[in-house]
Amino acid sequence: MGYPDTFEGFMVRDQEKWTEFHKQEFTPKKFQDRDIDIKIICCGVCGSDVHTINKGWGPAPMPLCVGHEVIGTAVKVGEKVTTVKVGDRVGVGAQIWSCMECKPCKTDNENYCPKKIGRNLMLFLFFRTRVLTVLTTDTYGAPYPEEMGGVISQGGYSSHIRAHEYFTFKIPDGIPSEEAAPM
Repeated sequence: MGYPDTFEGFMVRDQEKWTEFHKQEFTPKKFQDRDIDIKIICCGVCGSDVHTINKGWGPAPMPLCVGHEVIGTAVKVGEKVTTVKVGDRVGVGAQIWSCMECKPCKTDNENYCPKKIGRNLMLFLFFRTRVLTVLTTDTYGAPYPEEMGGVISQGGYSSHIRAHEYFTFKIPDGIPSEEAAPM
């Protein structure tokens, strides 16, 4: 099919064979009013990509396209997007979506959104005798709610990525894409 119905990425199909990438199509989440489709120029490599595909952090949904240091060109913007226009060079980091309506989202704490997407990676912070659990939100490997298609988010080693405008940032002209990606 191809864009805009499907994107194409370098996917790992089995965590036991994590060094074997396969180019294949995947279905992005349903496009919404605040979404931006980005044609990817480049993507940085992070240790978290390796830890995810080699089971360093436990099981991950397969097949999976990793990469969360994304730079590309906006090729489609939702009708309510105000921060980016088609043709802008933009970046996307480790978080890709949250509801933007709950109390955490409205107080700049969207990483605590109860509706966010992301594996609930348990990070423990010890404070006296209390253990606090911190939840992270991932650009890849996370299920979207059913109303958005119920698909698994896929990362930046792909042709395109679909992200909410809040998690999409314009890249200044003076910074080359390959240097901006890992920032």
